[in-house]
This record gives sequence, C-alpha cells and structure tokens, in this order.
Amino acid sequence: MLHKNNKSDGGKDELDAHQPAGEAVTLPRQEYDALKAKADERDGYYDQFVRAHAEFENVRKRMEKEKADFFRYAYEGLLIEFLPIIDNLEMAEKHIAEARDFKAVQEGVDMIQLQIQKFLKDIGLERIKAVGEKFDPHMHEAIETEESKDKEDGLIVAELKPGYRFNGRLLRPAMVRIAKRTEIKNDK
Repeated sequence: MLHKNNKSDGGKDELDAHQPAGEAVTLPRQEYDALKAKADERDGYYDQFVRAHAEFENVRKRMEKEKADFFRYAYEGLLIEFLPIIDNLEMAEKHIAEARDFKAVQEGVDMIQLQIQKFLKDIGLERIKAVGEKFDPHMHEAIETEESKDKEDGLIVAELKPGYRFNGRLLRPAMVRIAKRTEIKNDK
C-alpha cells in the first residue's frame, strides 16, 4: 500500500513495509528506465553465466573422456617397442628345442636380456646398485646379515632381489644381505 508523506519529503511516494504483493507502483519514467536497464544488464550477465557454465561442463566432460582414453592407450607406445623382444623370445624358444649348441642358446638369451635391460633403461627404469655399496635404508632392504671379520659393518655383500627406481622415484628397494663386523679378540 502506498501512502503519501506530503509535508516531510515533498510529496514523494514511498513503499509501505506491509504492502501486499501485486499492487501497482508508480515511478517516474527516469527511475523506471534505470531499473529496466539494470534488469536487462542482469539478464545479460545471467545468460553469460549460463553459457559459461555449460561450456565449463562440456570442457570437463571432454577432459574426462580424454583422460580415460589416455589411460586406456598409454602403454601402446611401450608395447610397440616391446614386441621385438617378445618376437626374439619366441624365436629362442623354437631354437632351444632343436639346439645342439647350448653356448649359442646362452648367447641368444644373453642378447635378449640386454635388449630388455636397454628397453627398461630407455623408459626410465634404473636398477639400484647394491653389492659393494654401503647399506642405505632408503634404497635397500636388509633381509639377511653375514658375520665378517674383514668387511665393513653395513656393507652389502649379496643382492637377493634387485631394486629399481623409475624416473628417480623408488619403485622397489633392493633386498640384500649385509655384513655385520665381528670383533677380533686379542688373547694375551
């Protein structure tokens, strides 16, 4: 409900706080045009927001699909490089059954082993040095100890299972046997 406050504010219309919805309000043309411009501006921003949100959702879905495809086919290049190794293993298997010269078989297996090691190195897999090295709990896992009078305490004397780093990150520690120095007793 509108009421006029003729004496206090020069006759401007004010909205009563208890005015029911849907009742007509009279505004000067200039105020109406300003409100209309603000409403149009708001509608434009809302449309931009809706479009940007839809575009964001499309990009998110496209990225999820690309990520899934990447993981699905990530090993394709590696497998293509590994196929010659598999071919050589299969050829070696065929020749082993017919082989009379086991030295030639051993040389063939050694060549395949070198091919595998080169492949693994090329993709970033590095074998951790163990035998002759000082025990490092960040790179080695001590499985056994061996008493020794002539070897330094904590020196790795045997590698039970090789350890590997992949692109500098520990993949698996080397399982090793380390020397435990025993004191030599001097009897007088």
